[in-house]
Amino acid sequence: MLKTLRSKGNSLILAFISGFADALFFIHLGGLFVGLVTGNVILLGLGLIGHEKGGLHGLQLLTFPLFMLGAGLAAILVAWIRPLGRATSCTIVTAACAFAISAVLAITQTGPDSACALFAVVAMGMLTAIERLDPRLGPPFSLMTGNIAGLAVAGTRRLIGYKERPEEWAQSLTSIILVIGFVAGCGAGAFAQKTVGVAGMLLPTLLLFLIGFFYAPQNGQKPS
Repeated sequence: MLKTLRSKGNSLILAFISGFADALFFIHLGGLFVGLVTGNVILLGLGLIGHEKGGLHGLQLLTFPLFMLGAGLAAILVAWIRPLGRATSCTIVTAACAFAISAVLAITQTGPDSACALFAVVAMGMLTAIERLDPRLGPPFSLMTGNIAGLAVAGTRRLIGYKERPEEWAQSLTSIILVIGFVAGCGAGAFAQKTVGVAGMLLPTLLLFLIGFFYAPQNGQKPS
């Protein structure tokens, strides 16, 4: 278990950060996801029928091009910087800077709250993209739907007597770790919003700087 935690450390922290940012801004703005683009599609749909959670049409629409901008910036850094590990570090540090700007804007009360959220959207776009561009960063941290579905499959198989192969058990364990990290992040983000507001984004900023500056590719995974 401890060996798995160490080997999935990057993804665990990123899952925590993803949940933290989404929960904090969803509560703070009353209905906006900074990392879960699918969630904003749902909220836009609610807005079409006049539901109160669909009231941030402009912001929800802006998340799409800005998330894509963040993903594009990650792709540019990977194309321009060699080796890949250095590009990954630069991408993570740049995302941390975007989170830091978000927190500083809130602390100094510069501009609207929406500006803080939009910087966070760009950062989440970068993090989601770099996880795809550098497989050595670890397993997907943002695919919570897939992780939970995988756990449901594994649990059902156990109930009907199916014996998992070692690699299947390892995959299930990874999913458990990532889901726990994401849920813990959501709880921490909600607590931070209630206590310090958007200034709480300084915590994921610090975590990203640590990953970026001390990034160590996970063994056994080669860049595609």
